[in-house]
Amino acid sequence: MLTLFLTIWTSFQAPQSFPDSIRHIISTTESDSAKAVLYYDLGKHYYGYEQDTSILYAQKSIELAEKLGLEKVKANALNIMGVALLIKSDYEEALKTHLHALKIRENLKDSTGMLESNLNIGNVYYRNGEMGKAATMYEKALVYGLATKNLRGQSMIYNNLANYHKDLWAQTKKKEDYNQAMDYLEKSLAIKEELKDNNGLVKTLTQLSELYLEEDPEKAKGYLIRALNIAEANQDIENKLSVLNELSNYYLKEKSFALVQQYALEAYRIAKGAGSHFYVSVSAEYLVESALGQNDFKSAYEYLVIKNDADRAVFNDNRQKIREELLIEFETETKELENQRLIQEQEFLDLSIQRRNELLLGTAVLIGILIALFWGQRQNHRKLKLAHDQLEEAHQLAKSQNAQIQQQADRLNITNLALMQANQFRDKIFSVISHDLRSPFSSLHSIIQLWDKNMLSEEELHEVMPLIARETNSLSQMLNNLLIWSKSQLGADEVQLSDFDLGDLVNDISELFMPQVSQKNLEFTHEIKSGLKVNSDRERLSFILRNILMNAIKFTPGGGKLSVDYPNCREIRITDSGQGMTPEMVSKLFSDRINSQKGTEGESGTGIGLMLSKEFAETIGAEILVESEFGKGTTFRVVMREEFGG
Repeated sequence: MLTLFLTIWTSFQAPQSFPDSIRHIISTTESDSAKAVLYYDLGKHYYGYEQDTSILYAQKSIELAEKLGLEKVKANALNIMGVALLIKSDYEEALKTHLHALKIRENLKDSTGMLESNLNIGNVYYRNGEMGKAATMYEKALVYGLATKNLRGQSMIYNNLANYHKDLWAQTKKKEDYNQAMDYLEKSLAIKEELKDNNGLVKTLTQLSELYLEEDPEKAKGYLIRALNIAEANQDIENKLSVLNELSNYYLKEKSFALVQQYALEAYRIAKGAGSHFYVSVSAEYLVESALGQNDFKSAYEYLVIKNDADRAVFNDNRQKIREELLIEFETETKELENQRLIQEQEFLDLSIQRRNELLLGTAVLIGILIALFWGQRQNHRKLKLAHDQLEEAHQLAKSQNAQIQQQADRLNITNLALMQANQFRDKIFSVISHDLRSPFSSLHSIIQLWDKNMLSEEELHEVMPLIARETNSLSQMLNNLLIWSKSQLGADEVQLSDFDLGDLVNDISELFMPQVSQKNLEFTHEIKSGLKVNSDRERLSFILRNILMNAIKFTPGGGKLSVDYPNCREIRITDSGQGMTPEMVSKLFSDRINSQKGTEGESGTGIGLMLSKEFAETIGAEILVESEFGKGTTFRVVMREEFGG
């Protein structure tokens, strides 16, 4: 079953000094915000071995945090409560509680908190048998762990993902699950070694031993011996007991009963010396098995008695702690109520004195104000008479000025409206362009970094050259469109008519796109005709045809067909077998609703090309007609009026 990385340490809790000191501070402090944090600390202290007590303190923390608006404290307390509920196997309530905590942490943009909540939600799903959902939540948590460079969080997630794949391997025996589990555990081990997290190292080494137990028992044993050495070097009694019991289990499977007895007896002596009834019970169980394996039935019976006594002691310990907690809680609440009553009496007395003083002060201030108002009123009356005459004269002048101002305001409103629309359109264009420039630049930057760090071989560089060519071509097209649009906005680009051969122009444009055509393996045909002389703006017509042809290539899948022909001397027709468009899409094609869409192979675009093509077509007396059927392809026709034709 998945290790949830909850420090369930029932036997070696520090003496009651920590919780007692916290409860003492709570009973003496008057700060509710401090109490909210201290109740959370108590919940965190108890969640591993007394879940009901942990939930009680977490609820108190949540109540105070809600009252004071301490959202982060509330989310932390909800998280602890969710973990305690999970340990109690109350999966539904645990999931609700963790989802509540996650929502708060998302609002606070608390990356570390979101990592923790996603991890714990994954644990709930896993314990409930929903392994796929659990893995999804672990992957989300890993994103936050990598983004915040939280190495400790990453190692926990790697361990959980390793257990997910280990359990899959146990069910399906697929080698890829085994390898994936091994990969995640190796990553976790590397992080724990970097952090010098000896406690975590012991746990990960234990997991690796479980994974190797069937494939390579000797290697599994080696990991357990290494874990035991680390625990002994750090005088870590908890982990040492855990590893000793794992070694007992290992040798029990090997039926080496003497070694089972050796390690279990060592664990039993340590647990007994530390007063840990829980680990006395665990080690005694292995001693029973080793004695039975060696046909020593008398010892087996003696160890069984020891185990039963230890189990009863664990049960009695828990009951005694619950009674103590209830008594302390009652005494604390009684003292708090008495303090609250005294505080309220003092507040009432202070308020009475304050009200009397305020009344006396208010009366004196009011008399002073009335005297000042009377004197000021006489002075103001004389001034107002003079001001009235001046205002009447100014009123007439203002009326004439207001009429002029209103006329100017109307003109300014019209101008501002036009400027606002132009600015909105410009902002939309630059928003789309900046979005679509980011992806190509990011790809190029990544490749250059890899090359600069010698992480990319010559052969690999040649393999990505087509990608570089495609991205730079996309950048060139986008920047060219932006340049032409900016020139048209500044009025620097006027229509310049000249005579030229239409077939030659189309042929030149076709040559520009041949690399893209070859890359997508398109069947391209161009009906070359000579003598198609036209009188038009060559650059604008070239821009129109380039954008139409580029879109045809972009939205035609590999192996498709693309053709250019001339139904008559004033018409150019470009046909593709691409994705096609619905009537609704065609109706919005030339609108100012700029949409950046990816091509069939992820080609970038800004969405302004066809809109500018429509605008340029109108300036040179041409018309762009579109015929399309969704799923079958599209035909663009550029028709020039006679006065602009040849």
